[in-house]
Amino acid sequence: MVFSLEKPKAKLLPFKGPNGEDADPTDYQVVPGFRVRIIPVLGTIPAIFGQVMASYVVTQIAGMLFQTEPVVNLDVEHYGILHQRLIEREELLCGSAEAVEVDKEEVAYVVRELWRGRSAKDQQSTNVGRGMWRSMNNLTLTRWDSERPPNIDNLVLLTFDEAEEHDSTTLDEISVRDPEYFSMVTATLNRAAMEF
Repeated sequence: MVFSLEKPKAKLLPFKGPNGEDADPTDYQVVPGFRVRIIPVLGTIPAIFGQVMASYVVTQIAGMLFQTEPVVNLDVEHYGILHQRLIEREELLCGSAEAVEVDKEEVAYVVRELWRGRSAKDQQSTNVGRGMWRSMNNLTLTRWDSERPPNIDNLVLLTFDEAEEHDSTTLDEISVRDPEYFSMVTATLNRAAMEF
């Protein structure tokens, strides 16, 4: 199903007949019981929704992964906070943040394009709207492989608790304990390496 969570920004005008008098929308039904459109719709919107649905069907038939985008785009301030958290985390774990070469724009790419604003461990999260904004308060970036620098292809977005657990676990342990998660993260980071 494709739908919009957007709330109307203006109230609808009363339904008027051809002579300007108040009218009953059911008087204009083509078929009895058929819904009458009384909410204005920008002409391109139904076509866009149709294209999204068609894209989903075609990718499913082709056996390809269909990644949805987060409903809420975070603002520059959120990416700045995540960048600052990464620097603080590096200082805490490594004693220095000198290895951090990613900037806020690259953090935005990692968060938005790779992890879709969600924890790498919870990519199926249904948080949308304000729920996604609130969940950002509990997320941080950390190295996937502690032996490599915190580059675009070595950063995962996790909750603070998940990051603490991750930092105290080796990649070999993760691959044995949760091979599906390990494969998903590895594939995502390999894609980042290819794109950059």
